[in-house]
Amino acid sequence: MATDRIPEFWDLLEYFWDKDRIRKWRSVIFADPLNPHTGLKSCFNLISLCPNAHTFWGLGLFALKPLELSSDRKRLQLQFFWQLGPQVKFKVDEVVNLLTEPSSSRGLNSVDGCGLSYDLNRPVPIRSGDTFTLTTDDPESRPLPSIELLDMQWVLQRVAVMRGWPGTELDDDSEESSRLGPP
Repeated sequence: MATDRIPEFWDLLEYFWDKDRIRKWRSVIFADPLNPHTGLKSCFNLISLCPNAHTFWGLGLFALKPLELSSDRKRLQLQFFWQLGPQVKFKVDEVVNLLTEPSSSRGLNSVDGCGLSYDLNRPVPIRSGDTFTLTTDDPESRPLPSIELLDMQWVLQRVAVMRGWPGTELDDDSEESSRLGPP
C-alpha cells in the first residue's frame, strides 16, 4: 500500500537534511493535526507557467530556488537554475567520487537545446541565476505558493538530477520532444 511507504520517505530525508526543515515541509502537506497522515486535498501552491516551462520543470530541466518571502506575504522571490543532468554522462553502475565538484550552470540559457525566454515577442533568454518575484495583492484570498514546498521541490529536483538526465530522454523520436516545439 502506498501509505506504508510515506513514513519511509520522510525518515530517509532525515539522513540528508535537518529535522526542522523536514518538519516544515511535512507540516504544509499534512496540515491537519487530527489526521497527521492525511495530506491536504485542495488546490494550492500553484505557479502558472507556459506549456514549455511546465514540461521542462516537470522533467527537472530547471529548478526554482525560493529566496525570500516578504513579511506581508505579498512578494516571493525565486531564483532560476538550469539543471545540468544532460551533460553528466555517468553510467548507472559507474562509481563517482562524491567529492567531485559539479559544473556550474551560472549564466547558462538552455539545457540540451531546451530554452525559455522572458517574452516571445522579444526573445531574451532566461539564464541560470536570474531572479523572479511573484506577487499578490491579497495573500489570504490569493496566496503565493508555499515557500516550504518550493524549498522541498528545489531540494528534491536537484537530488533527482544527480542520477543523470532528469525525467525522460528528449530525443527527436520521443513524443515529449514533439510536444515541446522550438525552445
